[in-house]
Amino acid sequence: MKKGWLSIVIGLVLGLTLSYFLLSYNGWTMVSIGNDGETLSSVNELDFDLITNAFGLVLLCIAVVYGTLSVFNKRS
Repeated sequence: MKKGWLSIVIGLVLGLTLSYFLLSYNGWTMVSIGNDGETLSSVNELDFDLITNAFGLVLLCIAVVYGTLSVFNKRS
C-alpha cells in the first residue's frame, strides 16, 4: 500500500515537472473587437493535446516509479 501511494506522489511530481519543461504550450487567444476598435472580451483556450500528453507523461512516470520500487523491493 505504501509503495502505491509513494509511486503516485513521486510520479505526479516528476511527470508534472517534466511536462512543464518538455511540452510547449501554444494556446490560442480569441479577442472580440467592437466597432470603434476597442477590445470587448478576450478568451484564452487550453490546448487539448497538451493536457493529453501531460496526463500520459504523468501516468508513464507513475508506472516507472512503481516498477523501480518493485524491483528494489524484490532484491532486498
